[in-house]
Amino acid sequence: MSITGVIGFVGAGNMAGALVRGMLGNQVAAPAQIWATNRSSDERLGGLRDRYGITVTRSKSDLAAASSILVLAVKPKDMAGVLRELAPLVRADHLVISVAAGIPLRSIESALSGVPVIRAMPNTSAAVQESATALAAGMRADAVHLAAAETIFRAVGDVMAVDEDLLDVVTGLSGSGPAYVYRLIEAMIHAGTDLGLDALLARRLAVQTLIGAARMLETSSEDPGALRERVTSPGGTTMAALRALEDGGFAMAIREAIGRAADRAREMADEFAGGEPAKRLAAER
Repeated sequence: MSITGVIGFVGAGNMAGALVRGMLGNQVAAPAQIWATNRSSDERLGGLRDRYGITVTRSKSDLAAASSILVLAVKPKDMAGVLRELAPLVRADHLVISVAAGIPLRSIESALSGVPVIRAMPNTSAAVQESATALAAGMRADAVHLAAAETIFRAVGDVMAVDEDLLDVVTGLSGSGPAYVYRLIEAMIHAGTDLGLDALLARRLAVQTLIGAARMLETSSEDPGALRERVTSPGGTTMAALRALEDGGFAMAIREAIGRAADRAREMADEFAGGEPAKRLAAER
């Protein structure tokens, strides 16, 4: 499936670049269908234009006028200003997609009255087209809007739709998840080098172990517990290692990490909805 119309990116950072690369590489859109703007970096915009042949502009007004889909690829702290600028520019026939963590649909819909909105929670693996992305549709977004968003994010990985009340947990599990995996690999490498392996060899072994285990999970109908049991011989090395992990509180630490990330996403939503950004937006409407 391909996208019709123009997709306008507000924000030209890493996520925008990953989405542009994925869409072009998977023929979801042509260069002429992609526009981008950002707050201040002409160098970033010029890089996207030169690399991908897309249209870049310093004018949000021009971008909004040309686009049928607006992707808000900005940091949460910048969202209030972006919504304030876009409020007089958006049309009822726009689809707005936000990738900003912790900014609730109700806040975006309130600022951009009458416009369909979808929240997306991808992760940084979009850079290699292996993101896990969850989508939550707002009150005015219908099946057609959701299908368009799915098409965009499927270009950089797997996509699933969830209710918005689950999106904070998604943020904790998969949105922040790459960092947990990197920390695990980092710890495995350090353990290997502490026990005598060359650093490059330890890295190669750890990374390939992760890739192989993930591929096994991807291609197997068995759940992770069954696969774990299959490679854990009674009294063997793997059992000894797993006991050490559990003695160290491994499973509970992961549960606590995901829970804390989800809690922080909820706090960010509350801060945005009830804090100064929301008050400024309300005062200006």
